[in-house]
Formats: sequence, structure tokens, C-alpha cells
Amino acid sequence: MIRITILPVILLVILIITGIFLLSRKKRLFKVLGVFLILVSIAAIIEGIYLYVHSMRALKVIANQTTEITTYGIYVLEDAKIEDIKGLENKTVGFAKDITTDDLSEALKSYTFNLSSYSSQLELIEGLKNEECDGAVLSTSYINMLEENDVDEGLGVQLRLLEEISIEKVIENPVVITPEEPFVVYISGKDTWGHISVPSRSDVNILAAVNPETKHILLVSTPRDYYVPLSIAGGAMDKLTHTGIYGIDVSEETMENLYGIDIDHYFKVNFSGFEGLINAMGGITVWSDYEFDVENIGHFSKGENHMMGLQALAFARERYSFPRGDLVRGENQMNVIQSVVQKMTSKSVLKNYGEILKECDGTFATDISTGEIADLVAYQLSNPGEWNIEKLSVGGTGAHQSVYSLGKRAYVMNPSEEDINNARERIQEVLDEE
Repeated sequence: MIRITILPVILLVILIITGIFLLSRKKRLFKVLGVFLILVSIAAIIEGIYLYVHSMRALKVIANQTTEITTYGIYVLEDAKIEDIKGLENKTVGFAKDITTDDLSEALKSYTFNLSSYSSQLELIEGLKNEECDGAVLSTSYINMLEENDVDEGLGVQLRLLEEISIEKVIENPVVITPEEPFVVYISGKDTWGHISVPSRSDVNILAAVNPETKHILLVSTPRDYYVPLSIAGGAMDKLTHTGIYGIDVSEETMENLYGIDIDHYFKVNFSGFEGLINAMGGITVWSDYEFDVENIGHFSKGENHMMGLQALAFARERYSFPRGDLVRGENQMNVIQSVVQKMTSKSVLKNYGEILKECDGTFATDISTGEIADLVAYQLSNPGEWNIEKLSVGGTGAHQSVYSLGKRAYVMNPSEEDINNARERIQEVLDEE
């Protein structure tokens, strides 16, 4: 940052000294030359300041995003006689203790409900179904997840939304990274379109161990169906993908517990952001180990494939074309990330990263500060070179287990302890390199 911000000052000092020298000369030629150089220098300084400010504004779009907006809905049964929120005045409304924050509790005080607590959202839905309560406060992300999994049909209940409550959650992170020091970033890919601040399932779960000094990155892909203890709800067992509906902090903490490591920062992207970034870079070239087709998208050959955003998204999401399904999808996702990193660390892209980031407003978010990102960019520009990107996937064995968020048995993958231990060791080796 210092090198970037001090440049206009240095140019200004040179400009003043040159101007004084040339304008003090008696000959007309020197004076004309002096005026010309002053005008050119002023234009250069203005352009430099504009580019700096523009880049900083673009960075602020995605950087230092330490808040998430969780939306809760006040629901009744579909066939309830209650027509609007006023119909719940002095009625019994349930809430789930496992998701209720101090901010939500405070917001509920503005209503004249008789509040009743339940241990979980599924238990609350059962209570609503059995007419133990007249209404229920539920996470809209959670309800969307249940509807997508047809859980509402299994419960035999249909819900109707009366009103929404939006709560902003601040995610504290005191960790500061420097350009020369190694760090670990958790990459979470959301399965939604639209703004990144809304929690949803995390379909992409990748740890990136980064050593800027040795230019070595290790990507570790974790299957979305991994059967893991949540960092909330008393360590209830759930699919890794479901951690996202409870917030990025829950996903990050669950990954830390799984691998036994500290994660320094997170980076979130949703599907629309994924497309926008790749389109803004002019596309990427990605390696595929398989030849396959994606309906309405196109054909992918074994070997290198040039892709724009939509094609890269389809490539990263596909799993039904492969015998190892989700594991191959994770490998393809890492291939895409590798291609993005290689292009993003090229000088042509680094010099215009502000323009690229501007195209991703609302679709990317990280708790890395603008200063940290600017320092990393400056460090890469002053220390150019190719990065060694290593990829690793962890696996396990398929099973059907009771899943906390679904309230029923579903397909999961029991983690391989050998794979987890190996990944942990490799992460530490990359961080310890000199």
C-alpha cells in the first residue's frame, strides 16, 4: 500500500523541481518545455490517483465483508385462518433455540407474541403441525433448503410466510496477513444466485494453503456430503454443505474442527459471481480428465478447454457424468480455481484488477481487508513468477445416516481419517516451507 500511495507524491515532487528549474531559465524553449512537462506530469498524476481510488473502491466491494444478513420468516400453516401478522397478536409463536441470537431475541420483543422455545427448527415445525403453537420463527434459508429436499412433503405440512425479519450478523476476525507470511483461506461456493451476504448451502468447500514466499498453493477439496459434527447445536452430525445455511462462521469453524487447523480468512462466491469473474477476465483455459457433455451448455474434451463464465460454471457443477461423482466434481472445481489463480496472478490482469473486481459487486465476499489485498497484489507485481498449485482431494465411504438439518436419514460420506490426516500434514508442510 505504501508503495502505491506514495507514487503520486514522488511524481509531484519531481514535477515541482523540474518546473522550477525549467521555468527559471530565460530561454523561451525551456519555458515552453517546462509548461509542456508540467501539463503531462499533471495528467499522469491525475490518472494515477484516479486508478488508485478506482481500485480501492473496487476492492471495498468484496473486501472486509464481515457481516452476513440472515432473514427469518414468521410462518403459519398454509390453511391457518390467520391472514396477516396482526392475527398473531397475543398468540403462541415458537422459536428455535439453536438459531436464536441476541439480535433476533431483541427483534422479537417488538411483537406482542407469547413466545415458546423449541430445541431445533424441525422440532418447531412439528410443534406447529401439532398445533402446539400458532406461528413459528424460522430461517428462510433453512426453509428453502427443506423445500428443495422435499422434506416438507415428508413432514406433511405446508407453510405460509407472513412477515420477514432481517438480522445483520457481524463476524469478528482479528487475523491480519502480510504478503510474505503463509496463510490458510477457506473457499466457500454458495449454491445461490444473487447477493453473497445471504447464507445458503455451501456446495464448494476448499482450503487453500498459500505460501507467497515460495509461491506454493495447496488446494484441498472436501466433499459437500461429508458427515461432520457441526460447530453449533451441540456438535450434531450433518452434511458439510448444510453448515452454510447457519453462516460462513459455522462453515469455517466446522472445517477447522475437521482438519484440526486454524483458518485465517474466508472467501465466498456464489454462482453469479463465479460467472462474472471469469467473463471479466476474458475466460480461462481449464484441464479436464474426462470427455463429457452438459445439456444446453456444450461439450468438454479431455485435455485443455477454453471456457467463459457459463461454461466454467457448468464444468464445475457437473457430477453425474463421472463414476466417482462428487469427488470428480471437487477435482474439477480445483482445476477451475487453479486456472483462475494463474490468470489473476498475471501482470496483465493484476494491473487491471480494479476493473475486474468491479464486475463482481455483491457476488464475492472476503474478510481480508482492502489493505491486505492491495499489499498482496503489490508483492506479486514486484516479485513476479509462476505459482506451483498442488491439488488434493479427501474421500470416504458412502452411507445413509441421520442428518440434523433434514431430520431424517440421507446419503452422506463418512470421512476417511487417513485422507484427513494426510491433508493436515500437507497443509502444514506448505505453511512451513522457506
